[in-house]
Amino acid sequence: MSERVISEEGDRRVTTGSERGAQRLIADRYLLYEVLGRGGMGTVWRAHDQVLDRPVAVKELHILSLGDEEHRVRLRRAIREARAVARVPHPHVVGVHDLVEAEDRLWIVMELVEGPSLARRVEETGPLPPEHTAAVGLQLLDALEAVHAVGALHRDVKPANVLLRRDGNAVLTDFGIAALDDGDFLTTTGELVGSLEFMAPERVTGAEAGPASDLWSLGVTLATVCGGQSPFRRPAAPATLHAVAYEEPALPERLGPLRPVVEALLRKAPQERPSAGAVRAELRLVAAGQAGTGPLPPATVRVRRASDPVADAETVTAGRQAAVSHGEPVPTAWGTTSLRSAEGRPARPRRLRWVLAGTAVLAAGAVGGLFLAGWPPFEDGPKAETTTVSQVVQAGAGWQAVTGVSVRRGDQVAVRFVSGQWTAATANMPMTGPAGYDAQTDKRLDGAKDCKVKKAAPFGALLAVLAGVKNPPVHTVGRGLTFRAAGSGTLQLGMNDTAGYCSQDNRGSLTVRVSVTHES
Repeated sequence: MSERVISEEGDRRVTTGSERGAQRLIADRYLLYEVLGRGGMGTVWRAHDQVLDRPVAVKELHILSLGDEEHRVRLRRAIREARAVARVPHPHVVGVHDLVEAEDRLWIVMELVEGPSLARRVEETGPLPPEHTAAVGLQLLDALEAVHAVGALHRDVKPANVLLRRDGNAVLTDFGIAALDDGDFLTTTGELVGSLEFMAPERVTGAEAGPASDLWSLGVTLATVCGGQSPFRRPAAPATLHAVAYEEPALPERLGPLRPVVEALLRKAPQERPSAGAVRAELRLVAAGQAGTGPLPPATVRVRRASDPVADAETVTAGRQAAVSHGEPVPTAWGTTSLRSAEGRPARPRRLRWVLAGTAVLAAGAVGGLFLAGWPPFEDGPKAETTTVSQVVQAGAGWQAVTGVSVRRGDQVAVRFVSGQWTAATANMPMTGPAGYDAQTDKRLDGAKDCKVKKAAPFGALLAVLAGVKNPPVHTVGRGLTFRAAGSGTLQLGMNDTAGYCSQDNRGSLTVRVSVTHES
């Protein structure tokens, strides 16, 4: 079977005489009216929820729910992921109300956003200035991190999938459709679903996709919104595929201060792209009309020796980026939004593996925490090797092992807070950072003191423990902690509210940077 490519150029809002007033009733609840938009993967209807008496948008997916057992297994897995996204309450994520099967196909019931898409806005009024583009980018980045925090991906970020509310704030939509393309459909049907010019190289070639793939698509979206055209658009689909996988992006001069962050997001290898926290810091500066900090380092960096001249230069770069504040309200093109951050989990591995030429650049950034913590350089003493990784700590997941590092007796371990917020009780407690709640707020959970892992620390505090060591102490990390390992074990992180059933109503996540230095 020859490969077919479905290129979805975005839903265009149309209404035809034959479709107006269709009055179809779906799942004995949703009454369809006129068509709002149509794309390669589905048709969007204006509808009314007769049970809750409210207007909704219903997307009719062009994917039959019938099929063989293997197809049904994939479909059930995709439905679970779509429902995970539906549990994300976020001002810049479209509200997903329901996912139903009717007439032998799937239907996604969503919040009805009365406003144009970002693609239509640019088409009608022209490209946005760099400052406004960065403001939109901050909102979309915040939305993506919320979705990544529940273990899901978007997979089709593009201007046509961004709706603008009446107040001008951006809303990322079409999560449900993206979740249905989990990579297996590519190998079984030979189809690529989505918009080719916004796909990350690893998706185009069938390799493993993850949160970095969504960040690539965000970079193309920013370049398109500010520059007026996708930097990978070509006259034919094969040429577009080749451009995405192998060619450098064509970026116009009008990107101005936005150019460095876009170039970093569009690095071909996923491991070379910057972290969401670094992207946020850069976008904040551009949105405020300031110059950026320059090239952004990869999200994960491995450094051989802290005394190496290159390592020293990396320390200075990281320190400058760490000085950018996080978590404060940010002015946007249309108002003020409070941003929260959460690095995503890696996606499921795919059957077809492809590795882009070259290896990840061992670049600046992650060792800045060592310098800021006051660690001395190793000059005449023993040689040292430092491994630094980023880790997402989920609020309700209990103790979570830090992957990518090993800890031996005598190693120096540093944990540094990067970004994010979480809550110890989603219905009753506000969001907090790694230090946990202040004393007065903490008292509101006095009735649940038994849920604390460390009694002396407040609820919501970030904790660390070295599992595998006899009687290991539980450390309160807060915004930063450095300690010497008393034995060999696995570093685990978690919220101070991780005792069994107690953590079921926790929400949110923190991103931290962990550095382990081995001396030899």
